Amino acid sequence: MNFSDDFFDFDSNSFFDDEKLKSKVKECKQYVSSGQTIAYLNNIEDTIQLCLEYDFTEDGIYLVEAALEISPYSYELWHSKGIFYNNLFDFEHAYKCLEKSLSLNPTDVEAMINKSISEDNLGYWESAVKTLETALTIEPNNEEAVFNLGILFERKDNFEKAIEYFKKTIYLDADYSDAWYELGFCYESIDKLDEALKAYDKFLEIDPYNASGRYNCGIIHLKMGNNTRAVNCFELATTISEDFSNAWYNLGLSYLNLNRLADAKSSFNRAFELDPFDADVTLRLAKTSEAMGEDDYAINYFNATLKIDKSNIEAYIGRGNCFARRNNYNSALHDFAMVIKLTLAEKIEINSNEDLKKDLINIYNIVAPYQKEQSYTTEELNHFAKFFFKLGNWQAACNVYRKSIKQNPENSSAHYGKALSLFMLNKNQDAVNNLQIAFELNPNTESIFLDKFESLDSTQLYIKITSML
Repeated sequence: MNFSDDFFDFDSNSFFDDEKLKSKVKECKQYVSSGQTIAYLNNIEDTIQLCLEYDFTEDGIYLVEAALEISPYSYELWHSKGIFYNNLFDFEHAYKCLEKSLSLNPTDVEAMINKSISEDNLGYWESAVKTLETALTIEPNNEEAVFNLGILFERKDNFEKAIEYFKKTIYLDADYSDAWYELGFCYESIDKLDEALKAYDKFLEIDPYNASGRYNCGIIHLKMGNNTRAVNCFELATTISEDFSNAWYNLGLSYLNLNRLADAKSSFNRAFELDPFDADVTLRLAKTSEAMGEDDYAINYFNATLKIDKSNIEAYIGRGNCFARRNNYNSALHDFAMVIKLTLAEKIEINSNEDLKKDLINIYNIVAPYQKEQSYTTEELNHFAKFFFKLGNWQAACNVYRKSIKQNPENSSAHYGKALSLFMLNKNQDAVNNLQIAFELNPNTESIFLDKFESLDSTQLYIKITSML
């Protein structure tokens, strides 16, 4: 059985059908299974190259292994096998195959480039760099080797070094689109936004229908405050790729900056359809609905956000604002308390250092005698209560603050500390009552509170809760 004469006769305009390749792979497999590998070795090797080009990876490995049984010292076959394994992300096998290929032909630059890919993915970064540098001693103007060196340094966040290699790549080949793209990314990463934009624009001259390129240009314009241009870029990105959720999301942000709320909501809705489990998207939908006066929709989306991210302070504030406008005091109070608890959880860091733990335990042992009516000053009691609080023992802290208040009812700090402890114990109304007393005893306490919980300042939620004090 022979291939047709024109099977391997390709020009730049030829199109190869997957079904046709599948048929030829099947024929080659039949040659192998019938023991005719050596007779049709050239055809099998040509088919292997087609498998590389069209990503028929498993079939390619089958054929290359069969060919290697006949030609075990073919560096080209070992090279092809290494590429197939790279494509399967089996980098250990790829590395061994490419090492074998280079042992048979030590000056094969393409094999070195593919070997560096294996090394990089195996964590052998320095070896990957050395391999590419060796390749450049053989072919100093090999733009692929230069480009891949740039990628290696980019991945190490050495953007300045990466830029050097990407610029050299472009010098060697001005139409090397990937180099322009990565150059834009590197400039963006070091906040040289004008240079990043020039690089992305050049990339898009070469590849105008690339959604990622349009998206990246949009991100640059968004960072620079060019919201109208950002809208244009993101609209193009979503036209090219309708399921580009990040582009829809950032299109929504651009519309928001232009106060085009309805368009923003529409864009966020599309992003939500594509990725309903992204808390950033649901939060933006909620806040946009809130800004449009659609509290019902806003509450639903705040609920969706909290279902994804139970610790989202912005969602609790937003939902609490909606409840406050509806005069739903209990629900608003719940969200107010959650903001306080989550904020405190972020600020209180119990150090894992063993010495600190021992110090806290010693303090605990010192404080314990207060239960036996040992005399402490109000200041000492407040100090001890703060340590209980840092230990996460809210009930003990509350008890010590209660003793401090009994000793000195006019002590605003004790009422304030007790309020925070009660919030942590989910005794929210009692906590608000103590907060009221603390504010009345010392008006500066409210400033202290808002400094600590600045996200609540001037919110409908805070106004509603404090108006009930």
